[in-house]
Amino acid sequence: MTERKHDKPMTGPDLGLDAYFDAARADTPLPSGDFMARIEAQALAAMPAPVPAARTARGPGLFAQLKQALGGWPAMAGLAAACAAGLWLGISPPAGVSSFIGTDAAELDTLGVDPLSGFDLAMMEG
Repeated sequence: MTERKHDKPMTGPDLGLDAYFDAARADTPLPSGDFMARIEAQALAAMPAPVPAARTARGPGLFAQLKQALGGWPAMAGLAAACAAGLWLGISPPAGVSSFIGTDAAELDTLGVDPLSGFDLAMMEG
């Protein structure tokens, strides 16, 4: 039968050292507060100082660039007036506009637009 290590009688220089090893394992030393304070001071001294973020010069914003590209406030005022007039004429055209077209532009059938497309008519029949 095989012998185990623990079954053998202890002989030689390691005789009786197990008690000391067990005592050392049970009593783990903790570092003192003074030692920990010195370590912390050394670590803080070794850390680089925080560098403030460099301020970058920002260019003009999007609206300022658009204003500059169009030609300033007078050009933007003219563009806004043209947009408002186009929107007004598109929503409710005056009677004078139909004289340029030749017919009444407010009616859909005169322009050739069918409000009920073929798909809608197919859906209604069946």
